[in-house]
Amino acid sequence: MAGGTDEKWTNLGGQGRRHFQLICGERVIDRIVRQLRERGITDIGIISPLADPGYDIEGTFRVAPQYTEWGHEGLNGQHHWHEQRRTIMVYGDTVFSDKAMDVIAAFDRRRFMMFGRFGNGVIKGGGGELFAFSFWPEQRDAWRDAVLLSMDLKRRGIIKRGGSWEGYRIMAGVRGATVGRHRHYRNVFTNINDRLTDDFDTPAQYAKLRALFEKG
Repeated sequence: MAGGTDEKWTNLGGQGRRHFQLICGERVIDRIVRQLRERGITDIGIISPLADPGYDIEGTFRVAPQYTEWGHEGLNGQHHWHEQRRTIMVYGDTVFSDKAMDVIAAFDRRRFMMFGRFGNGVIKGGGGELFAFSFWPEQRDAWRDAVLLSMDLKRRGIIKRGGSWEGYRIMAGVRGATVGRHRHYRNVFTNINDRLTDDFDTPAQYAKLRALFEKG
């Protein structure tokens, strides 16, 4: 998923798109594609602005984002969600360690699962980050409906925001105002806290994350 506007990054002085920044000499988006392929995942679509040729990566296909606003990213690409096998949605602004990608790619239980970090990371706070999520055909509608329900709860003033975090809580069985509470539901959230894998929003965070990977 790389269909956002990168407004925060640009406003804080970031140059170009976050997905094109280099980590160990490799663009973030290229690193993700390579890591997926090395784990046997070859049917790869990149949700990204179609006008930007920087996302044209050999052996992948492009998907136009239907939603670019924050919180809706998990609803993009629905016409490409697999009808027989597992669909994995990966956040394109995340730099993954190989061990983290191993965990995501190897997950084989036939259920919805969110992958992320619960709690502060080594380069940023905020209480947690989402890195990827996956589902099977029988969970596609439930995930879509969960995100839409979270948006409806926000519109009705029951919670402060809607999106993928709130959708994950709904997938855990939470309802009402509790959807807005930051809690770890282990049945649908795999915690990846390797002190390395993270996303970045600002040039300063990027510099710290790049240094961590280059050091390791």
